[in-house]
Amino acid sequence: MSIPYYIYGNLKPIITIKLIRTLGKATLLNLLRLKLKIALPLLVFLAVINGLWSGSLLMLVSHKISGTPLPFFNDYDWLIYLIFVFFSFLLTYYFNGYMIKATLIFGKEMTLQIIDKLRLSNYESYLKMGEARVRTVLEDVHTLESLPGVFITFFNSLIMVVAGMGYMFWLYPKGALTICALIIVLAFIYIYRNGIIEKDMDAKRNLDDVFMRFCNDFLHGFNKVKMSTKRSDSIFLEHITENRDKAINLNIKAGLSAFGNELLGDYFFYFLIGTVLFVLPFVFNIDETVISGFMITLLFLMGPIAILINLMKNVIGYKIAFARINEFNDTLTNNLNDSDTISLSTSKREFLVFTTLSIDKISYQHIDEKGDVSFELKPINLEISKGEIIFISGSNGSGKSTFINLLSGLYIPKSGKIVVNDLIVTNDNRAQYRDMISCIFSDNYLFTENYDCFNLLPSNKHLAELLKKMKLDKVIRQDEEKNRIFQNLSSGQQKRLALIYSVLEDKDIFIFDEWAAEQDPEFRKYFYENIIPDLKSKGKTVIAITHDDAYYKYCDRLIKFNYGEMLVKEQLV
Repeated sequence: MSIPYYIYGNLKPIITIKLIRTLGKATLLNLLRLKLKIALPLLVFLAVINGLWSGSLLMLVSHKISGTPLPFFNDYDWLIYLIFVFFSFLLTYYFNGYMIKATLIFGKEMTLQIIDKLRLSNYESYLKMGEARVRTVLEDVHTLESLPGVFITFFNSLIMVVAGMGYMFWLYPKGALTICALIIVLAFIYIYRNGIIEKDMDAKRNLDDVFMRFCNDFLHGFNKVKMSTKRSDSIFLEHITENRDKAINLNIKAGLSAFGNELLGDYFFYFLIGTVLFVLPFVFNIDETVISGFMITLLFLMGPIAILINLMKNVIGYKIAFARINEFNDTLTNNLNDSDTISLSTSKREFLVFTTLSIDKISYQHIDEKGDVSFELKPINLEISKGEIIFISGSNGSGKSTFINLLSGLYIPKSGKIVVNDLIVTNDNRAQYRDMISCIFSDNYLFTENYDCFNLLPSNKHLAELLKKMKLDKVIRQDEEKNRIFQNLSSGQQKRLALIYSVLEDKDIFIFDEWAAEQDPEFRKYFYENIIPDLKSKGKTVIAITHDDAYYKYCDRLIKFNYGEMLVKEQLV
């Protein structure tokens, strides 16, 4: 028996969040472990085949050059060689094709897991993390996308090295032990130097994070930068330039160290070749056949060992990316404990019909990076009814926007509660509560795609009427193929288009944060005298932050804030 879609549609986000909360203590990197675990049988198979292939090829080439007959199928050595090459080609083609798919899917799944956790986190946590940190972690995911393929390449090369060493041990154990000891010494030197490089690269990565923050300030506040030569010089010379100077010094230091490692690996081969040609014959008095076998093996291993050395450089980037994704994932997981997602205990029907909204002693505190209270909104009591028009005024920093974020459900109150239709808003139903509210914030952002699935086609008469009222019908272009509106509008026009989208949402409560501030007098008047009364006539509740005291007569109540306190609740109608 199948589950009806309307039940599954409500259960899907519930199942998602419950699963993430259950598995959240594990890191996102468990996904990588799972992928590698699934590929383990294939890896074992590859190891066996690679070992047989590498060892047999070495034996075949060595015996052919030295003129020593093979211990088996000596008359068909050419056929054995062709079979080995053909089989190796097929195996490599199949396995690399598999890894290309696995790598791309792995990157996609990691990206989606991070974004899914992020969208289920609360708004306050996102603000603390910041856009730059999120973008940095997504870049880290892009770095790790290549990890499965790199791991397989590393594993493949390692097997070939082990097979080659095994062949040398079969030829002459004492000589092979000498070569093996030298390679181990090189590995320890390389790992030690890599640790130093890792510290420099981690410090450089931190500088890059700060650089992105400076760039965001520069780009988002470009108009303010242009308005002050002192500010312009400060952000460029004392912040961006100084940051890049420190970063380039670390980059040069790490780059030279990495190049030194690479050079060490390259010239170490000459040292090994010299050891085989001059040291082993002198110390162990071995014959030319063994020397020839050792030389062929070393030449064969030059490629795999070079790959291992080059891949060691990537280890630093992977370790840093691992650490940052783990840290970010832990933050997101902790945020999920306080997230406000849909729960089984609440049905969407409970908020379907809005009649009253009660704010009972809610308060809030902004905490700075040092853990100190930078602003406090003191306890507020307020009753809001269906169809009511409420205006909010107050100076900058008085608490208006904090109150709006609490009322809209973006902030979680430090104390107190919000009650809708006698139902308390909690973490379990806060997402549904927000679904009742349409907001246009002061820093309004218009999406590039029609994520709300509105009917934005020219055939929509209601939309055409709204565009005409807002005088946008001649300045916007509608994309009928993708059902969206192209945007190349002024800030005031963007606010008008946002208002159209808000009306199309047709929600019970409308919150406007200084919507009219960027409108010309004509549209400001139209907003207060036509749009707001029209919403009221349809039974909509409107809460608007405004400083237009000439239009206060159009509200039912005027609320004033001052230094985190609600001082006046004036009944105007």
